[in-house]
Amino acid sequence: MLQSCQEDLCEDVAYNPLRIGFYITENFEDQSVIVENISVKGLNQSEFIYDNEQAGMIELPLDVSRDECGFELVFYNEIRDTIKIEYSRNLTIISVECGFATFFEITDIYITNNLIESYSIKEYNITDTNEEHISFYLLNDAAD
Repeated sequence: MLQSCQEDLCEDVAYNPLRIGFYITENFEDQSVIVENISVKGLNQSEFIYDNEQAGMIELPLDVSRDECGFELVFYNEIRDTIKIEYSRNLTIISVECGFATFFEITDIYITNNLIESYSIKEYNITDTNEEHISFYLLNDAAD
């Protein structure tokens, strides 16, 4: 009978989503907002990641086998924006117990400007932290 000397379990998370926060700019100050009704799905996908939910931040999965991903965001059941994120991938060992995780680095973003007026990349590196990566600035009138 073989017995292991090492009983460590993997407690690290190997899932590294893209985190996007929502904001409006009022009187030259950024204010975080809760979007009352948002649905999000990957382009050419049928299942929703968010389905008519309330959110001040969303987490989107990036494709570990490609260097780009696209998503459709539907605000208030009617206003649609499409985003495309381009990134590089870096396969990184977490530990012997946990194995590998893919870290990403944002290289470019393309958005339609229906409700999303602009964006700001706060953190280009998508690793195992809980940081917000991108801020989306919404049109003030629609965010009310």
